[in-house]
Amino acid sequence: MQGTDSMQTGRQLALTMQQEFPQQDWVDALVRASGWDRNTVEWHLQEEMAPPAAISDAAQRLLGEKRGSVDAPVGDVAPDELPFAGLPGNLGKLKAD
Repeated sequence: MQGTDSMQTGRQLALTMQQEFPQQDWVDALVRASGWDRNTVEWHLQEEMAPPAAISDAAQRLLGEKRGSVDAPVGDVAPDELPFAGLPGNLGKLKAD
């Protein structure tokens, strides 16, 4: 399956996410990654228009992480400095003193 496309509709994005994350609550992952509330994310995923950049970018990051892509956007942090899942985003990799 291809990555997300900036011209992709909410419905197309939802189908892509469902194919890549079967049996998972990927909507919750989009909610956490985008910072938007669940109702808003679900509404945009039902529309025949492109979702906001925050939702599209969150989906792109999630798809990149799933595929192990080194090109997945990670901001200014090196991939090996990313926090473990479930920890606050400001915590990086533990370093020995």
